[in-house]
Amino acid sequence: MTIKIIEVTDQSLEKRFIDLPWKIYQNYPNWVPPLKVAIKDILSKKHPFYLTSTIKLWLAVKDGADVGRIAATINQEHNRFHNENCGFFGFFETINDKDVASALLDQVNQYLTTNGLNVIRGPMNPSTNYECGLLIDGYDDPPQIMMTYNPGHYAEFLTLNGYDKVKDLLAYKIQTNFDMPDRIEKVAARIEKSSKVTYRQINLNDWDNEINRMYHIYNDAWEKNWGFIPMSYAEFKQMGKELRPVIDKRLILFAEVDGDPAGFIVALPDYNRIIKTIKNGRLFPAGIFKLLFNKKKIDRSRVITLGIKLRYRTLALGTLLYKKIYDIMQTTNYKEIEMSWVLEDNYPMKSPLIQMGADPYKTYRIYQKDLVTHQ
Repeated sequence: MTIKIIEVTDQSLEKRFIDLPWKIYQNYPNWVPPLKVAIKDILSKKHPFYLTSTIKLWLAVKDGADVGRIAATINQEHNRFHNENCGFFGFFETINDKDVASALLDQVNQYLTTNGLNVIRGPMNPSTNYECGLLIDGYDDPPQIMMTYNPGHYAEFLTLNGYDKVKDLLAYKIQTNFDMPDRIEKVAARIEKSSKVTYRQINLNDWDNEINRMYHIYNDAWEKNWGFIPMSYAEFKQMGKELRPVIDKRLILFAEVDGDPAGFIVALPDYNRIIKTIKNGRLFPAGIFKLLFNKKKIDRSRVITLGIKLRYRTLALGTLLYKKIYDIMQTTNYKEIEMSWVLEDNYPMKSPLIQMGADPYKTYRIYQKDLVTHQ
């Protein structure tokens, strides 16, 4: 009955680490299996994220069976930018056994403490620029693309191990057949009449330059947000490369002021609708054909990001971009939109969503623990 914690040090152990969720979630119909190639990519030391970060992986083994996993990340860029001494845990999965959960969390605590960190935060897979947060409500709906899912008892395990809430991230949902409020219509119309404000769809024939424009908006727009970590151009370009196969160009819009890229919005088709049907999370050979031939059947989408450069915040460009995405979706197969995630205290972002009647139907929680006082 002894629980062994094994560090992942070779490809065989990494495969076991990646495969474990299929055991954990076999009785969870709303779980969407990740594409194994995507998990392998983000865990690879060759990923640009690890130019400024390090990661360690562990498996929990009990009675000869893999029963849990966890990762510890030391993100030097986060600590530099926020002047913190914080480490992170992520990729956390466990059977419904509090002792297994404690053994995994203790391993990460010990590793981060040994490396001089005094706070641990998570889950981050592996940072706020990727999947993050523990789902604490809304279990009756499958996660949308690039969002997490987990059993409800994970929150209990974290609380038992001394973790407290540090921030909630909200997901809003709305049907595309709603009537846009007059106030938003009027604001958007006023902005659109301005000779200096224009909007346009992404130009796929100018991909590299479009990614560069997004990159500069991204790091400027979110600089003041809680938990934000600036991305290197190499990392941002890699993310663009990974997302390009799943984009719908109609749902990526730029707002420009006097020709200057001032903001953008990105909505993605919810490919989880198809990924859920791909056996064992294997993209090749059959999975890729499911993605290609079924994408027109996807009927919901997720706004994954909306950002406006700081100096243009007073122009209400976010309202214009929301309105234009709404207009486009009236002519598409998309019947539902999720806007996620939104910080619980980001009122400028929440306000137009509330005005449109969006429902905050899921909550993802970030937890934190002081390693100095909880050793």
